Amino acid sequence: MNRTLFLLGFLFLLSSARAQSWQIEIRDNLSRMNMEQVYRIGPDSLVITGVADYGRSKVDYLRRTLSNKEIAALTSMLNTYPADSLKELYFDGYNNFKQIDADNYPRALELKIEKDGKLIVSKATNAWVALYVKLFEQVNPFLPAEVRITLDKSRFNVFY
Repeated sequence: MNRTLFLLGFLFLLSSARAQSWQIEIRDNLSRMNMEQVYRIGPDSLVITGVADYGRSKVDYLRRTLSNKEIAALTSMLNTYPADSLKELYFDGYNNFKQIDADNYPRALELKIEKDGKLIVSKATNAWVALYVKLFEQVNPFLPAEVRITLDKSRFNVFY
């Protein structure tokens, strides 16, 4: 009897852990050469790291545990977010740039969304993607104001 209860309890914990199996990773070059911010949001934590000073400095910006309320909100959002609709690549040429240099560089965003063992990877370079913006609007409230992800639609010529 005790073994049966133990086995049922173990299976319940295993299924609960599997239900919470998700991660969002967002890489953003901030329209700068050799720069990057990486946002990793998992079922229990938020980690923001990056590369600054045009590739000279690695930055550990933030590491914190998510509250139960934040976890519930993110899990709910991820259950309704249409990650399967993301294309693998969104790209526009560089013809809207008169010059490409360290401060005038194409915006590159990369998403990795893992949920219940399924991994979806998508990259947008020099393109505005409505599904990305929808995700950023949902994630931004959990980020400090100074590192929220914003896209200026007027800087793009191609919209998906």
